[in-house]
Amino acid sequence: MLKANCKTSWNSTEIMPQIHSSSFVDESATIIGDVRVGKDVYIAPSVSLRADEASPIIIGDECNIQDCAVFHGLKGSSIELGDNVSIAHGAVIHGPIRMGDECFVGFNSVVHASTLGKKCFVGHLAAVIGVTLKDGSFVPHGKVIDTQEKADALGRVPESLKDFNEEVVEVNCEFAKSYSIRRRSCLGQ
Repeated sequence: MLKANCKTSWNSTEIMPQIHSSSFVDESATIIGDVRVGKDVYIAPSVSLRADEASPIIIGDECNIQDCAVFHGLKGSSIELGDNVSIAHGAVIHGPIRMGDECFVGFNSVVHASTLGKKCFVGHLAAVIGVTLKDGSFVPHGKVIDTQEKADALGRVPESLKDFNEEVVEVNCEFAKSYSIRRRSCLGQ
């Protein structure tokens, strides 16, 4: 479902989402307001991208937003994802957020009011709150990173996970293409 945001005291302009023609949005996803989706993006079932409070939400090229992920944010903030970013099932991305290229955010993780450098890996069930992560930072599964001191102490993404996001992006870019073709053929286009 694509729809404009409602008018509010902080935003008097209704804006419809902008989805690049090469991207796929599942019919059960909800995208509201000034959401800008780049090329070859896959947005899975039951995703919620709400730019009715935080605005805009910008999704870079070749990203994937997996099932039941939620994007929202505080009034006056925004969310921006670079290219080749993976947001896994059930993750909550709550603005203000700036996320660099090639980041991975794991299942049921929370990222709030933070900046992530390029190639960061946030493990499953982790929380990143109010910090800045350096390029290549690794947040282990289940860890809570809620002070800059904890963020600065993080290690680098382990060798065993360095190519993980690249594989996830590859699979989901293929989903974007294949589901788009299937939709067009079902519609007789």
